[in-house]
Amino acid sequence: MNKGVIAGNFDVIHPGYVKTFKECKENCDHFTILLHSDPTIERPEKLKPILSLEERIEVLYSIKYIDNIQAYTYEKELIEILKNGDFTIRFLGDDYLDKDFTGSHLNIPIHYISRDHGWSTTKFKNAINKTFQSKKD
Repeated sequence: MNKGVIAGNFDVIHPGYVKTFKECKENCDHFTILLHSDPTIERPEKLKPILSLEERIEVLYSIKYIDNIQAYTYEKELIEILKNGDFTIRFLGDDYLDKDFTGSHLNIPIHYISRDHGWSTTKFKNAINKTFQSKKD
């Protein structure tokens, strides 16, 4: 069985995520999301998730492409899960091409996902903020 995996915090689901998950599932038999509980714990410069871990799990499990979700808090946990998870393919956004990333030393084959859909969580959150700001004017 071809077991695929992607890691991230996947907060505020938008069409870009759905397109990503669809491509992941099309390239493996069993698709797992490794869900980062809160990236700001180790990297304060990151955005804190808006939705709780439990809320994100609930939303993600409603997406038909996802077979399994496993939460983690620390990058060292991510490495252990990747090392012991028996994954045959790992999915990363094409923004990671030629960059170092957590677990790159594990030799799991990488399938880079195109991000040409134009969506990002930051862009989505900014669009929501802009909508609220225009209501104030």
